[in-house]
Parts: sequence; C-alpha cells; structure tokens
Amino acid sequence: MRCQLCLYQLLKWLTFALFVLGVSPSIAAQQSEQDDSEELLEDIRSGLQTTVGSTAAWLDSFFTESIDPADYNNAKGSLTVRPEWDEYGGFKIDSSFRAKVILPHAERKISAIIGRGDFDDFINDQQTTRPTVIQRSEADEEWMIGLGFDPVVHANHSLSFGAGFRGGLKLDPYVRSRYRYEGIINERSEIHLQTVGFWRDSDGFGVAQTIEHDFALSERWFNKFWVRGTVAERTQGLRWHASEKLYYIYHHERAIGAELWWYGETSHDVPMQDYGLRALHRSRLLKDWFYLETWVGLHWPRETQAERRQPRWLVGLELELQFGS
Repeated sequence: MRCQLCLYQLLKWLTFALFVLGVSPSIAAQQSEQDDSEELLEDIRSGLQTTVGSTAAWLDSFFTESIDPADYNNAKGSLTVRPEWDEYGGFKIDSSFRAKVILPHAERKISAIIGRGDFDDFINDQQTTRPTVIQRSEADEEWMIGLGFDPVVHANHSLSFGAGFRGGLKLDPYVRSRYRYEGIINERSEIHLQTVGFWRDSDGFGVAQTIEHDFALSERWFNKFWVRGTVAERTQGLRWHASEKLYYIYHHERAIGAELWWYGETSHDVPMQDYGLRALHRSRLLKDWFYLETWVGLHWPRETQAERRQPRWLVGLELELQFGS
C-alpha cells in the first residue's frame, strides 16, 4: 500500500509537469488518489498525444484547407520529469518534452517538431543520450516549435533540415541541418556519428559533432560511450560533454549501472567545469512505455578560479513517459 502511494505521488509530479509545460491532460487525470495508477498514466499519455496532434494540425493548415484530426495520431515523443537534490545546487525539478508528427499534407517528408528543454539537445535530437546529471543552462529551458524536412532516410544514414522558433514570445528563430551515420563494426559493436550545423538569431552560427559507441560485452553486460563537442559564437572555445556508462541487465527492462561523466569549455576560466560518477537503476514501470531511473553519486563542480573543487553528493530520479510507435 505504501509503495502504491509513493507511485501515485510520482505520477502527480508528472501531471504537475504537464501543466507547467502547458500540456493539459483530460479531467480524469485530476481525480482522487483512489484512482488506479495505470488509468492515470493512460490519461496523461492520451492528453499528450491529443495536444501534440492539435498543434501539428494547426501547422499543417498552412499547407491545406482540409484538416482531418485523425491524420495526426502519429505523434512520437517523450516527456521526462527529474526531481534531484544536489549538495552543490540544492533541490530542483527539471523537465523536458519532445514530440514529432509527420504532416500528411506536406508530402510526408515534412514533420512538426515541438519541444521544451535544452536547445542543444533539441537540435541534436538526443534528449536521452546526454547524461541526465549534466547541468542545463536555465536560459535554454524554453519552448521550441518548428518544421523538419527529411530528404534522405536510409537504414544507416540520414539527412534532415529544420527551422523554427524558440524562446516563447521572444520568437528567437533558428535553422539547422543534421547528418547522422550508423555503422556496425562487428556483431557486438556499433558506432553512431552525427554532425549538426545551426544558426539562431540570439547566438549566431555553430557546429556540433557527436560520437556514440555501443558495445555488448555479453548478453547481460552493455557499455555505452558518448561525447559531443560544440563550437559556436556563444561558446567559450569548444564546449564538450562526455559520458561512459556500464549496464548490467539483470531482468527484462531492468538494469543497474555505473556512469562517469565530464564536461567543460576549453576557453572558460575553468576548462573542466564538472566531473563525477554515479550508480543508477533503470526499469520499466507498469507500462511498456513508462520508465523509472534512480541514481546516487558524487561530482566535483567548479565554476570559477576562486572556487575550491570538492566532492558533492547528488540523489535523484527520472520519470520518462514515451508515446507513439
């Protein structure tokens, strides 16, 4: 009974995040605590898809005068909510949202892209790859909406372009191009390379390069290395993030793991701004599309030369709700 109440409180956090993000679940999501948790999850997910579909239909109305709401049920995306306590920065609840909908009246090569979160994650389409614990720039925690064009989509490589606005009523425009290559090195190893060129009105031009390497050590052990470097008019030299994760899959959709991460900017007063390690646990919860990740760890942040680097504890969890096929 106590576990069910804890889960229900987590779902209430998820519902609250939807209101903060401006996505309204239906009335059923606001019923009493006696309601079943699975029904609450289903209602939140349904509310997300309905809201995203309506937004995509509005964008597609620029291409046609005839709109059928049923044509916009192909939305695919995720919502994450991350309560975290950090000895260095205190308690915070972070959240991010991303959705993509193919527009049927734009030759099905154009899609509507809607999101809220870090701009770099948005243009790189890598919301879940970057380590959760890497600090986000609060200035970038804004709504973004745009259109994507995918002229080349193959099994091992793709090319896409996009344009839109970020910053809510500020209407800060952006454009980006993205090329992604996925190669199989051998039966246990894969490499993913991605290059993104972008421009946005508030920050100018930039280029981001991402390298991912996945390696299956055995049926239960899995290793993932990830690094991204970004150079732009707004960065101080090369801004880079890196992460090394090792997972042990002990049950279907359940794993424990360990992670090391680093990030910094080469021309910053403190080139290495943070590094750390954490132990984590990730599992599917209730539904095939709902996940819970918890972690505890230590990191060594330092933002100024005068600051003394010392270990800081962090504890947190992440709720991730996926929707679409």
